[in-house]
Amino acid sequence: MIQKSLAGREQFKLLIRPVSAQRPEFLIYKANSIIWSYFYCLQNKHIQRHFLIHPNHHLRLSTALLIQRAGQLCEFTKRHDLIFNGGKQVTIATDSYIRPDKASLLARFQDPACKHVVSEANKEVINRMRQSRPLLVGTGKARDHIPGMKENTVLHAGPPLTWKDANAALRGAIIGGLIFEGLAKNKDEAMSLARSGKIELACCHDHSAVGPMAGIITSSMSVFIMEDQTSGERFYSNISDDLGDHLDSSLRFGVYEQRAIDHLYWIEEVLAPALNAAIVEAGDVDMVPIIGHALMMGDNCHVTLSAASLLFLKELTPGLIKHSKNSDNLLKIMNLIHNDALFALNPVMATCKAISAAGSNVDHSSIVTVMARNGTEFGLKVSGLGDQWFTGISAIGQGVLASGLAVSDVGRDIGDSAITETLGLGGVAKSIFGSVEEVKNITEEMYQVTYSESEDFRIPGLNGRGAPLGFDILKIVELGIRPLVNTGLVNRQMNKYSAGVGYLYPPMDVFVDAVMNLNERYE
Repeated sequence: MIQKSLAGREQFKLLIRPVSAQRPEFLIYKANSIIWSYFYCLQNKHIQRHFLIHPNHHLRLSTALLIQRAGQLCEFTKRHDLIFNGGKQVTIATDSYIRPDKASLLARFQDPACKHVVSEANKEVINRMRQSRPLLVGTGKARDHIPGMKENTVLHAGPPLTWKDANAALRGAIIGGLIFEGLAKNKDEAMSLARSGKIELACCHDHSAVGPMAGIITSSMSVFIMEDQTSGERFYSNISDDLGDHLDSSLRFGVYEQRAIDHLYWIEEVLAPALNAAIVEAGDVDMVPIIGHALMMGDNCHVTLSAASLLFLKELTPGLIKHSKNSDNLLKIMNLIHNDALFALNPVMATCKAISAAGSNVDHSSIVTVMARNGTEFGLKVSGLGDQWFTGISAIGQGVLASGLAVSDVGRDIGDSAITETLGLGGVAKSIFGSVEEVKNITEEMYQVTYSESEDFRIPGLNGRGAPLGFDILKIVELGIRPLVNTGLVNRQMNKYSAGVGYLYPPMDVFVDAVMNLNERYE
């Protein structure tokens, strides 16, 4: 056994048996970074998690993530210590966190042969993304289209989690989804059902889908259907549930009041069928040129979509008028889209998901294909690491708050909408915060940690230069530059409207963890 003190703290020692003598510090980092991350997340609440780890557990590079899973399943406790190695209680100080030496972590990828393999893999990822051709082909019920969808399935944004670990906004949205489905009559019944384990919570991304904010999709909800004409694969997003009241009093923000539920029924009865007829009448809708045009008109196609939504409406209008049998319904649909400046976000996200998925599962690639948040954790996927999630603590966004709210009212970040930043849109293309010069500098900085540039999405403020494309985890760890994500802000309480709009940076831990796992693939 190797005994090593972390950051000189004699009161906490990690006992490990490495698979080989090669870089055992990776093992130490992986175990300790998880412990430190949870401590950091909870220290302001004066509570700790228990980490129950078998005293004779031998960590191996391929199984060290079991420690993370163990931590996620633990109960909160009001004590300030951890139970580690046979029940011994030890105190972890915030400065006990260590990182592996950057040079050691990246050394393998500096080897010319390895660098060539990774570069060729990344080139293949970008080529596949460029060859994808997603088209919006219609709408349909989630149960009829999304793979693995059951009556008791509730899809949510971000990486996987349980009801117990869900934040208030996500819980509120789940409650609303269960009431909408008729599986519960009220909040109490919905919470009891969610706690019972009879509801199958799953993340949208693992079902070829995406959803903004809480991202809730239930079996009876209609979804946009995006088909990649190159691969034939289909991808999905829910339909905007915004009420057009400029309050964001909708399910995606965790609101389950009756008018939000009633609006979901109206979407199914009126809006979704009308949208499907309009899309079919248009002969499918190509969102890629809409996104490109909207960028040139000043949108960033994440939190600013005024141009994109109107361009989308322009494509839909002939079909909406032609197939409308009720002038009142038509007027309500047109007014809703007119008042919902983010109406195009959902199909934009589905477009980005389709393009990103085209570049997934390329061995040895270091390109990020998914970034998403569930209100508790931030998660990402890397092309060369398959469907594995790498997670860290979801940050609390900074920005402009809704009237009457304070920073303390804002919950941790949530939503699949960072798929737009993954493709070079959103805060990567044009942050909504900062001076003109600062915004320009942010985007130029993003080029340092991406592999290529988009051929379809161009940035007017940079003389039409292609948006940064293909975040590279090796470059991110080497340079310490993380993607900037614009985001909506949720309230930390259930059944509350939007808390505002803001921005944040993902935790560096997830990129480091992904690099370590990419290292393992070469062992």
